[in-house]
Formats: sequence, structure tokens, C-alpha cells
Amino acid sequence: MDLLKTPSVQSLLDSDLESVGSLQYMDFEELDEVEYALPTSEAPTLAEVLSAEDEGEEKIPFKPVEEPSSCSAVQIDFLQAVSQQIIQAQERSSAGTATALSVGANGKLTVGTAHGHLLTFFEQTLRWVCDSNTDRGAVSCVAYNQDSTRLLAGYARGLICQYDSIQGIVLRRVTLGGEIWGTLRVTWAGMSGLALDTGGSVWLIKFSRPLGVRSARSSCLFSGARGEVVAMAARDARILALATLSRVIIVAGGRAAGVRLGGPPDTLPVLAWSDTDERVLVCGRAKTLQWLAVNVTGSSILLRPVHRVELKSSPLWLGWLGGNLAIFDADENLRLWGDDYDKPLDLSQIEPVYASAFFKGLWTDGRVSRAMCMAGGSALGGACVAEGALALLGRRGVLRVRPRDLLARAQASMCSGRHAQALRLLCSAQGPDAVELANSFIINISERPHLLSNKVLADLAIKLCLKFNLGEELWSCLWEQCAGEKVFVEALGEAAVRGELYDAAPSPDCSQELIERLADCDPGLVERVVASLPLTSLDPHRSSVFTRDKGLWRGVGAIAAALGGSSGAMKELVGYVDASCGGGASCRCAGGALLLAAADALGGRGAGGRPLPDHARPSARHDALHTLLAETERGGRSPLHVLCAHDARACVRLLEQSAREPPFAGPLGKQNRLRVARALLAVAHQLQEPDERAEILEFITGQLSTGALPGDREVLSGAKELAACTAGERADRAWLALLLRAPATPAVSLPGAPAVPLAPAAPAPAPRPQLAAHRAAAAAATRPRVLWRLDVLLDNHAEALPRFFEIENPSAADVDELFEYLASRTEADCVGAKKQMEDYLSKLIELRPRATAALVTDQFSDILSTTLSTIASDRALEFADCLLETGRLRGEAAAAHFRNLCARRPAAASAFLEKNPGMLRPEEALAIVRETGAREAEPACLEATGDPGAALDALLNLVSDAEGEAEAGLLRLACELCTRVAPGVPAETAGGMWARLLKRAESMPPALLLEAAAYLPPEQLAARVCSAPLVAQAALVAVSGQRGAWECAARVAAREAHEALALALATARRGVAVRGRCTRCGRELGAADGACRTTHCARACHVSCDAGGTCAVCGARVPDAVVSLPPSRTPVPSAPTPQDHSLQLVAPPRPDLEGIV
Repeated sequence: MDLLKTPSVQSLLDSDLESVGSLQYMDFEELDEVEYALPTSEAPTLAEVLSAEDEGEEKIPFKPVEEPSSCSAVQIDFLQAVSQQIIQAQERSSAGTATALSVGANGKLTVGTAHGHLLTFFEQTLRWVCDSNTDRGAVSCVAYNQDSTRLLAGYARGLICQYDSIQGIVLRRVTLGGEIWGTLRVTWAGMSGLALDTGGSVWLIKFSRPLGVRSARSSCLFSGARGEVVAMAARDARILALATLSRVIIVAGGRAAGVRLGGPPDTLPVLAWSDTDERVLVCGRAKTLQWLAVNVTGSSILLRPVHRVELKSSPLWLGWLGGNLAIFDADENLRLWGDDYDKPLDLSQIEPVYASAFFKGLWTDGRVSRAMCMAGGSALGGACVAEGALALLGRRGVLRVRPRDLLARAQASMCSGRHAQALRLLCSAQGPDAVELANSFIINISERPHLLSNKVLADLAIKLCLKFNLGEELWSCLWEQCAGEKVFVEALGEAAVRGELYDAAPSPDCSQELIERLADCDPGLVERVVASLPLTSLDPHRSSVFTRDKGLWRGVGAIAAALGGSSGAMKELVGYVDASCGGGASCRCAGGALLLAAADALGGRGAGGRPLPDHARPSARHDALHTLLAETERGGRSPLHVLCAHDARACVRLLEQSAREPPFAGPLGKQNRLRVARALLAVAHQLQEPDERAEILEFITGQLSTGALPGDREVLSGAKELAACTAGERADRAWLALLLRAPATPAVSLPGAPAVPLAPAAPAPAPRPQLAAHRAAAAAATRPRVLWRLDVLLDNHAEALPRFFEIENPSAADVDELFEYLASRTEADCVGAKKQMEDYLSKLIELRPRATAALVTDQFSDILSTTLSTIASDRALEFADCLLETGRLRGEAAAAHFRNLCARRPAAASAFLEKNPGMLRPEEALAIVRETGAREAEPACLEATGDPGAALDALLNLVSDAEGEAEAGLLRLACELCTRVAPGVPAETAGGMWARLLKRAESMPPALLLEAAAYLPPEQLAARVCSAPLVAQAALVAVSGQRGAWECAARVAAREAHEALALALATARRGVAVRGRCTRCGRELGAADGACRTTHCARACHVSCDAGGTCAVCGARVPDAVVSLPPSRTPVPSAPTPQDHSLQLVAPPRPDLEGIV
């Protein structure tokens, strides 16, 4: 069998048992029946069983399982000697099936059985057996302490015993809860014990030895009444993790904190503390696994979810094998979390032992909580990790799983061609053997350069070289052999950018070759690589020449920064900036690199953006500011001047972002900001584009407005001059901000500069004269935006609006300011506002019709009609709609709006008349319609004037010019007109209208034909009026349908009346009353022939007249009984009905002793 392939459990179970002589049975202690109180029976003793030879044992046949072809991460060992002795103890000595297992250090292993036996093995050799607690039920759990000198064993009836693990002596006995609950699990927390019972409670057991007497004291940490605990894991003596069916709870120092843990009710949570980080708890339930960070500080416990993943199957047990998380899932597969998760190890052949519920119910008389009942079906009974190996208890024996050696796995993976897996495994190994194997791997890969065309392999090969410090092999072996692979070259460049090549720095020749190859593969990576490599790995001259020739300006700046800092990079790049480039993302010159170098310099960063030490940052920033403002030898311009000429917007944003840090903050911050502002003003006058000058002007204005820049006279005057010579809205607003500032303060002298004599302080001018002077300057510069704002401030209302409308293309901000001014003006002086707005009302409507309508009051009614008549756009319609909504559209203004509506939206004119009746006189509306030619509104106007016939003719004329859906819509309107008008006009007029409509219509709904039938005879409707056969047919159908409907209604009414009468008579139980006339012949009943026959509805007829025997109305059969009417008698008055009179007996009055009644 290949040692690198994990054998299956089946192959281990089917292998030959080792000879009994090879086991060290001479170390077994003598066992007798008296000591272990074995029952007297013919069954052999346990010692005899364990010492007997295997004779004729039948093995259960298993299906052969193929061994995995890939190299497994774990190695399986089947403990044959231990397994065989456990099976023999079960079958030959009635020890019962194995129920629990615990593994200690130095090969110690203890197995508990269902009949209360404990079997302890040292190196697979049985050392001692304890069967003194068989009356306490099955051994439900066992646990060794940290040094494996003590053993805790829990029983199904609640007993917990502490044993000496060397001799098997019972040291202490503890019973939890008065033998009510069974013990589910025991564990150690330092020198104390922890127990979980079947009621869901957690107990702390403290062991002590006062005066040489061993004792134990138990206390309940967590009661099952507050939430049944089904799992627990102790990190140390202070922190304990508990899990219920709803949450995870951390108990530490008498405090507790928890987080919710959801999942199906039939799944159990599992817990395990991380071996790599003691602050992390791994918990899982159902198919969800999550990592929780546990932080216990002082009096607080903080739980924070770190990671959450979905598993393929529900976990039943969690543990750690060789630093990897091991998961035993519901499919009885063992998986290692990570790269090997998709390679499960099937352990179902061992038939794992579960903590089934038989002892929980049988031995505790059914005293098992609901949570514990569910816990019994899916909790492993024997799974324990010790010394990096997992021992698993099964019905077939004990299995040990340990991680396989990483180097052997890596070697096997490399030999089988799985290079990525081999490199991953080797990257996680350590030691001199791993270094030697890594060296051989690098040589192997270098002989096959095509392997490094895979990005994953290239990254792993570089990572392997860097981990084991194989820099020489990386550059002398891999680089020389595989430099032609593009993917490998890019991977090396990315590693250099991440700063991983500092410990394995290449030679200048290798660096130059790497740069040249990257220039062909990924030019954008060259600049970052050059900036990231140490200076000793570069040939500055060759690299600088190459990057300049290729136009890689950031690389040029990185090399210059490595030689002379970021300030040196600015000096180097200034000469290669093209002002006509335009900047931005499409920049092809050194402007972008210069901006980046300036940002690094002002931010206190070195080459590649790496931060400088704290002590070097102030001087570096001071040098950066000096370099930024100083003129260079190339062209005599400063880097600031070059940056502004190249991309003023980017330069200003850089200065804004740097304004809160030195050198623009601190003791000399204002002086430095003044220096930059003066330099910007000097540069701005030389710029040609107004937008670039506006950027600088806005920056300086913003600094002055926020107080970040002192109010220096030179700066203020320079900014005003710049604003005066710069056109555009941005410059106008900046100029206004400067004009509205407070008077300028004296200039601030720079350190080291000659003192400037201060002029005597002049008194501050009054605000209005100062604004008047500013207005004169703005008028000289012909700046209408500035003029109108100043006119507003000076209350020069007569010239404010004219100045505003001199602005070319006013912006939304200008319009907002205008209407804010007009709103305040209207509130203050409505009459003056009206006079001011009369000449500009149409222009205001063109700007914002709704805002203008909000300003218009009733005083504008005399000019609204004229204004609406002069505007020929949809803005006038929107303005009038707003007036209509507010109820201010009346009279001539309404007529003007209707005229505009007929001219621009003829289809909406009729709707306007219908929604607003009475707003216009019908004759006036008709005249406007005919004047504008809005034929769609003419029928409504004619109907309103009282001429429905002309309205119908107008509609029919429109029908003749329309097609399709429009024609159908107009016909529908004509039908509605006839239906609406016909009841109120003479019949002849209505008939003529219907006749004209039916002649024009090719088809008509039958319902409308019914309306027409009321005014036209049927024969005329069918023959004379309707020229279209379809219309005639529809009319006949309508008439016949109407007649049939009336006849049907009459029959239904008669039948319903007849049945209602019969029902009423039957309900009232009326007797037979025969009177009146015969329903057949009409003669009086009770004549000479006298005999009559009655029906159920109180109708009667002579017997001689009744031929059919049925009722003539409802068809019910007439009864056969014949009634003979007696002769009439004189009515005899009946005797009066006797009346009941109530008799009241009253006792006589009784006087008292004084004679008073």
C-alpha cells in the first residue's frame, strides 16, 4: 500500500489481527472475580476472554471500498488490539457495548461501556478495569485532565467519579441534583470539573483536600430552567462557552453574554475553541458555521461575528487537527476546513457510536428534557483529540486519525503533476527539510517554464521563494529560465508593488530587464514597480532614460524621488510637462506624474507613496512648499505655475486637500497660505482660459470667506483685478464675494522679508457709499450680473431688472436669486413691484411661468391679457394654467388664454370649455374658435350657443376628415350629443339629428339605435333613413328586440303577480271563498248550474266551463272537488263575546291603638 494514500476504514477492519503473543500481556494485572464482582455464570472472566486465542470468529462481510487515488491530508490508524479487546469484553464478559471514549497523553485511552465498566489502556495494553458502579447505569462520558493523571467518568444515573488514571482508584464521588438527572458530558476547566446533565444544567465541581481528606463541592452554573444547554466547551479555568437550541452563551467571571444561533429544531449546535487564536470560538448548527471573536475585558463580554460560511452537511463534532479545523458531519465524513474541504474521509465503516437516548430514558426513568431528547440522536459518544490525533469510537473498534506529514504530501502531489497543491502545502510547512524540498521544487519548475503561464502557479512559486528566503534561486534560476513567460513577469511586478521583494531584491540588471519586459506587458505596472523597488536594485540612469523614452513619467518621478525625494521628482518632471495637453485622464505628458509627486511631497511621503518617518515629515513638507513655489532652471517657471498651466482644476484641488496639514497649518500656516495665494494670482494673469482663471479665483475667494487666508491688501486687490478681467458667471460671483467683504486689513509681512511701512488706518467707509463705488467699477467693466446684484443691495429697483436681463444665458442660480428678490419685493411693495414687472412680465414668464404666477396678484389683471397675447409659446399656457388653479384667470385674460390654447393645442380647447363653464361667453368662444381655426372646439361652442344641429354638422364634418380611431371617437361624441340633446328639443329636430347621424354612420351600437327609435318610426328608420344595410339591420334588430323585451317583461310581471298571490293565500291559510264571475264564461258564480271548481289562487269557474282542468294563468291543475254554493242567507247577528272582568279584593283598614288608620 502506498504510504501517501490514506487506507480506507474497510481495509483496516479487514486486515489480519496482530498475533496475541506480540502484545505485552505480561504487564496485565491479575484480575479475579472477587475484586471485580463478576456475576457467577458459565461465562468466562474478563481476563480469560482477553487472554484467549481467536478461534473460529466469524467476521461480518463488507463491501470492498476503493482507496482514494489522491494524497489525503490525514492518515488513518486502526487500533486493532484495543478494538479486539473491547469487542471480546462485550461478547464474552457482558461488559456491554462501548458508549464513551477519552484519550490522554502518553498513549492513555479509556473506554466506558453500557454496563458501567471502564477499560483503560496504555499503548494499547489493558492496565485496569473498573466495574464497581454497574448499578449506576451506562458510562455516558469520560474525560482526562490536562496532564492525564486524573480521569472523570459520568454515569447515566447522575454519578460522577474521579479516578487515578494510573491505578484506577476511585478518588471522589459526586452526585448531581439528587440522582434526578443523568450525566451527559464531563470536562475539565483547569483543576476543576464541569458537568452537563440531561436536564440541561451545567455544574461546576471543585476538588479539594482539606486535612488530607479528598472532597468535592458542586454548584450549578447555569440552570436548565433558563434555557437547556446541549453543548459546552471550556477555554480555560475562567471562560466557558455554552450552547442552547437558540443561542451561544459565554460565561466568564460571574457574567454572561450571548448571541442568537438559529437552526432547525432537530439539529444540535457544536462548539470548539480555536487552537490558533484563543479569542475565537467556532460554532455551527445545521449547515452554518461561524467564527465568533470573544473579548473579555474588565466587566464586559463582547461577542462579534467574524466569519460565516455554509457547509455541505450538518456538523456533529468540531475539533482541531494539526492546526486545521476538523468537521465530522451528519454523512459520517471527516472534513478538514480549507483547501481539503472537498476531499471528505468516509468513516461510516467504523459505525461511530452516538450518545443515544437509551440510557437517558431507561436509567433516569424518563426524566429527560425535551432538548436532551433531541440531543441523543446526533451527538457523538466517543470523539476525542489528544496530541494532535483524533480518536473515534465505533461499534467496530477505535480509529485514530492524524494529519499526514506536509512534506510527504507535497512531494507526492508534485510527482503526480498537481503542482498548485504541492506548492500550497509546501508554503504552509516549516523547517530545514521544507527549505531543501522547496529548493528542489524551484529547480523542477524552472526546467518547465510553461508551468508559470498559469497565474496561480506563478504567484505560488514567488511566494515559496520569498517564504524560505530563496532570493538567489528566484532570480538566478526562475528568472533566467522563465523570463519569457508574460504571466510570471506580471506576477513578479505585482509582488514588487506589494513590497514583498525587499528581502529578495533583484540585481540592477535583473530589475532593468524586469522593467523592460513589463513595459511590453503592462506599462501601467512599470511606474509602480520602479517606485516600489529599493534604490540599490535600480540603475537610476538606465531606468530613467528607458522610462523617459517610453513616456512612463511616473516611473521617471519615482526614480527621481528615490534619489532626491519628492521635491527632486518635481524638479525633474517640470521640464516634461506640455501645457497644451489639457490634463485629465487623457494626459500623455508628465503633468499627471508632477501632480502625484507634488501630492506625495506635500503629504510627507517618499518614493512610491511610502510614508516618511515622523521626524522627517516636517522638513520634507517645508522643502516641498519651497520647491513648489521656486522657479526652476528649466523654463524659469515654478512647479506651481506649470501645474496651473497644465490643469488648474487639479492643482487647486490638491491645494484644498493639503490646506489642513502642515505646512499650511501650524504657526506659519497663514504665511504659507499667503505665499501660495500670491503665487497663484501671479500665475492666473498668464493663463488664457477663463475657466482656469476662475478655478484659481474661486479657491482664493473661498479661503478669504472662511478666514483661512488673512485679508491682505495685495491679495484682495489682485483677486479683484483678476475677477475684473475674467468673464463668466464663476468670476462674477467671486468678484461679488470680494466686493461684499469687510474692509481689507494691513498686509502681513513674511518672515525674513523687509518690513513694509504701514499706512495710517483710514476710517471704514459706510456700506452704501462703498457699494456705490463698487457699482461704478462694475459698470466700467460691463458686468451685468455684478451690476444687478449691487442694484438690489442699493435698492435701485428701477435698474435691477433691466440689468438682470442684460445677462447672457442666466444660470439656474441667477434665476433663483431673481425670483427671491421679486418675492420679497412683492411682499414689501406690491404696487411698486407691479410697476417694476410690467415691462418684463413676458420675459419672467419665459423664465419660470409657475414662479411668475405665484407673484401675480389681482392688481396685474389689467395687463395679463396683453401679456398672454404677446407670448407665443407653451410657457404662456403653463402660466395661465397656474392662474386657473389659483382662481385668478378671468375675463380678457381667460379669453387670451383660450385663444393661445386654440392656436397651440386645439384638441385641448373643448376640454377647457367643459371643465370651466361660464368662464367665457359661448359667442365669444365661438368667435375665437372660428378666428383661430380650431375646428375641434367648434361643436362644443355651437352646443353652448344653443344650436345642437350645427354642432352635430360640425362633428360630422370632422368625421369626414378623420380616419381610424379618430373617426370612431368623433362618432362617439356625435352619438353622445344626440342622446344628450334629443330630450330637450322638439321631436322633429331630434329626428332630423338622428337621421343625419345614421346616414353618416356605417355602423351603430344597438343601444344607440334604441335611442333613435324613440324619435323615428321603425319603417322610416329602416327604409328611408338608413342607406347602409348594416345600420338598417341593426335598427330592425333593435326594434324587434325592444318589442320582445316588453312582451317578455309583461309575461314575467303577470306570472310573478299570480305566484305572489297564490303564495300569500297559502301563507295566510285562507278558506275557499267562491264569489264573482267565472274565469271561463264570465257569468256570475252561483247561477242556475251552481256547481263551481276553484284553483289554488282563489279563482273559480263553472264546472261546465272547465274543459282543461288547469289554471288559465299559471297552468296549475285544478282540483277535482266540486263546491255547491248554498243560497244566500240573511246574516244573523252573533252574540256578544263575553268579556273578562278582574276582581280585586281589598282588606278593610285597621286602626292603631290611637284610632288612627
